[in-house]
Amino acid sequence: MDKARADLPLVAGGDDPMWPSVPFAEQLAQRWRSAATSVGLITRHDVGHRPCFSGESPGSASPRFQHGGTPEADALLETAAWPCVLDALRNSG
Repeated sequence: MDKARADLPLVAGGDDPMWPSVPFAEQLAQRWRSAATSVGLITRHDVGHRPCFSGESPGSASPRFQHGGTPEADALLETAAWPCVLDALRNSG
C-alpha cells in the first residue's frame, strides 16, 4: 500500500455499530498521506455500515445484524461521495 500512487476516496459512516468505520478510515487516510498519496475522506456521523452509491438500492434490514444509519443519511453521504469516487476512477488509468 505504501508504494501505491492512486488517488483514494474513503467513505465511512459514524453510526456504524459493526466496526469503527470513521476511526479506521482516518487511520488509513493518515497512512496514505504520509506516503504522499492523495486521499479524500468523506464521512457523516449519521451513516451506518452500508452506505449506498449511485444505482444501488438500500439493502434489506437484517434480522441478525445492526447496521445503523438511515436511508436519508446514506443518500446525503452518497451525494457528497459519488463525485469523488468518479474522479478517482477517471484519474486511475
